[in-house]
Amino acid sequence: MAPNQENLIEIGVIVAGPLDRVDARATKLAVEQTDERLCELFPGLKFDFFEIKRPEMMGGGRIEPSLLLRQAMEERDSKHWDFAFVLTASELIGNYSPYCFAALSRPLDAAVISMSLIDPQALGIEVDQDSRVQRIARRLSRLMLHSIGHLSGLPRSDHPNDLLFHPPNASALDHMAALQPEDVERARQHLLDIADLRLEEGEGRTLGYVNFSVRAAWINRYEVYEAIMAARPWEFPARLSRLTIAAFSTLAILLMTAEAWDLALAQSHLRVFGLIGASLLVTTAYVVARQQLLVRRGRRRSEQYVVTSLSAFGIVFAGMLSTWLTLFVVGLTLTHFLFPSKLVATWAASTVTDTRMLDWTDRPHMAVFVASLGLLIGALGASFESQHYFRHIIFVDEEI
Repeated sequence: MAPNQENLIEIGVIVAGPLDRVDARATKLAVEQTDERLCELFPGLKFDFFEIKRPEMMGGGRIEPSLLLRQAMEERDSKHWDFAFVLTASELIGNYSPYCFAALSRPLDAAVISMSLIDPQALGIEVDQDSRVQRIARRLSRLMLHSIGHLSGLPRSDHPNDLLFHPPNASALDHMAALQPEDVERARQHLLDIADLRLEEGEGRTLGYVNFSVRAAWINRYEVYEAIMAARPWEFPARLSRLTIAAFSTLAILLMTAEAWDLALAQSHLRVFGLIGASLLVTTAYVVARQQLLVRRGRRRSEQYVVTSLSAFGIVFAGMLSTWLTLFVVGLTLTHFLFPSKLVATWAASTVTDTRMLDWTDRPHMAVFVASLGLLIGALGASFESQHYFRHIIFVDEEI
């Protein structure tokens, strides 16, 4: 099947900061190799690469991937690319591993790739200039292909020859070339969906802002779901230490306070359960705003921006829900094992005058109350997390 305009995938390549002559030649060659390999894997699809230079973005040293991913999102959104890659000669700061070849973001349809660790010269290997260019280009191409596969929803592979393998070192990139037939077909379906006309380029031009957003969310509902799952929000309590410390400190203090028991048990079940929803929504909105997860340039409507925004909200909401559930389980456990009925009746004297008035719902009632208040206080702790680190946690779903 011959490629046509409807099967076009546009990929932006942003060169951040200056590249030396070798890296510049390797970048050009890597783009050509990536284009050739993609056309081999996906006949019927056409891939257009657009290279832009941003020499002002950085000038050396180590760099936070979230900074460059933000630039990639803005460029991708403004130019309506399907994917955006940022290439840099600087070393990336990894948060999940001691080294970082690349940081991939499914919510942003973007990746940041460092050329510093794939250069044989940087690793102390002496090669002539042409061989150095060839090796950097091959490794860079493998990272770009791996990124496209990951952004297309393909799972990580355990086989060293697979493009989706997680390489332990730069040399392992040289062997990553294959892709399983089932992965090729899955990626093809995803790329065909991406190649479809964007909502703002078709029927969305006549829709109002709310209708446009709802329509874009419905069309991309599976993509949003996959982005949320890829971010592993259930790991929030372990990754966001300030949030966890603030939330659990609040829980401990409230459980040890007689007035808190009295106040909690004086509330109706409906009011306490309403507190769950309020705490989740308020903390999600506060953290998203405080960490500036949705700031962008311009006001042009974009289907991709709706997907990115929903993914960010969904990831934060799911992370807050995971934290709340953790707080609830801990609170419920503590109320059962450390607080006998006689003590509870004494502390909640205005509500419970006798231990016989306590029933099986009171301790879960208290656990819900302290978990909700703990989450609200914990959100203040999350707001003190570094924006770079927080955005990394939210948006980077794989480090290579």
